Amino acid sequence: MKCAICKYGYTEAGHTTIVFEKNTCVIVFQQVPALICNNCGEEYVTSEINSMLLKSAANEFTKGISFELLKYSPSINVSLQL
Repeated sequence: MKCAICKYGYTEAGHTTIVFEKNTCVIVFQQVPALICNNCGEEYVTSEINSMLLKSAANEFTKGISFELLKYSPSINVSLQL
């Protein structure tokens, strides 16, 4: 798909790192499937992946952690088609 940010590049399948912060807590998800613009580097994740990450982060925040590093692990098969 054409990049919505730079309007010049096209997205390609890849992986990214996503960071969530809440108060003094930080959660980092590595190896998250994403579409990445080959021109500006803008990263897009599907709504399914976004929802999954938000739920996982909310769960981790309730544990009282200050820093958590997690490798992305899908609980469902998610497509990179946006």
